[in-house]
Amino acid sequence: MAAVHIKLNQHRRRSAIWTMALLGILSIGFADLTSPPDIASSAAAKSPTKGQAKGKSAAKAGGKGKACRRGADTSVDVEALQRQALAAYMKRDFAAAKQLFQKCVTARGRDVSLQYYLGVSSLYAGDFDLTERALCRVVVMTPPQNQFSQLAAKTLKDWKQFCKIQPYSLIHDGRLLRWCNEKEPGEKTKMKTIKIWVADGLQLPAGYVGGELTTDKCKSLYGMFRRPGFFEGLGRVEHYISGYRDVVIKGINDWKWVAPLGIVDFEFVDDPRRADVLYFWCPRSGGDSVGCTYYPWTGSADAVCIVHIETEYLRRWGSRWSKELRDTSCHEFGHVLGLGHSDNEMDVMCGHGVRISYRAKVEYSDASPVTRNDFVSLRALYELPGDAEFEVK
Repeated sequence: MAAVHIKLNQHRRRSAIWTMALLGILSIGFADLTSPPDIASSAAAKSPTKGQAKGKSAAKAGGKGKACRRGADTSVDVEALQRQALAAYMKRDFAAAKQLFQKCVTARGRDVSLQYYLGVSSLYAGDFDLTERALCRVVVMTPPQNQFSQLAAKTLKDWKQFCKIQPYSLIHDGRLLRWCNEKEPGEKTKMKTIKIWVADGLQLPAGYVGGELTTDKCKSLYGMFRRPGFFEGLGRVEHYISGYRDVVIKGINDWKWVAPLGIVDFEFVDDPRRADVLYFWCPRSGGDSVGCTYYPWTGSADAVCIVHIETEYLRRWGSRWSKELRDTSCHEFGHVLGLGHSDNEMDVMCGHGVRISYRAKVEYSDASPVTRNDFVSLRALYELPGDAEFEVK
């Protein structure tokens, strides 16, 4: 399904100053960098990701709300800060370089080169926490083939201080998508809350249940959701059994730790008309996915996030359905929060279907399936300004 693109001008600069910085990196021998990229050539660089990954589930990109790049502070002279950061770096005063690059990143959060060299400076200054955060942001904000991304991923894997973490790219059709996590008006700490409704066995109407929800279908559904009596008139999906809804809620709550960390907050509601995220059921999802998440679409009144989960595959799992449904629910809510697919079969966001055989070995484990890779990727996403930030009701 084609996404509604938010087009952004890419500003690419090349500078002799940053080429000198590159030579400085080579002279230190950071992480065995044999051919690192020019720091200026990839400033804020992104390239569209073609197609949609299939497997455990598929996420479809929309984009309601702010089409923005928060964090680009025009009141800060970033060029001057860059020169100061370079001067400190060339003197190998990494503590000073780290502080200056941090100021640059605060003003220009989506500049991948600044994020990368913040990570480099922090590494040599001995600030491993900041190194991890900056390099994770590099991976999250760029496609996997990006040179900065590859070097950042190699560093996180090779240096023992980072325990071989593997963040993954969260670019959806060239954009970062996430929820707006601004504070409630008049509140210092309380964030706006994502409201979630989970259907107890209800499916969408004929023509909308299972298969792909196209742009037109999503927009039609937004209008249907406003109609009096719509939800009360929905039919019950086949193969649904009591307990499915409770397990879905448990899978969503595997992400509940995000609120104390200031990432996002969410709650469950009984009235679907108040919800920002609606979970439905379908007998078959279509293709090789067992669930699908559709982000809100740009420019549509009352747009919401729609998730559907297949019941046929749960029936085939027999007595092991509970663990599989919890993993699927957790996976889909990862998409809701803005995560894409991971290539690591241990991650809950793995999108290749191979996790089923692995999870069968621990079918009755009550541990959360969210891994540290999933955590650092989500944390990085919400430390960056999004291209589209979904608004809550």
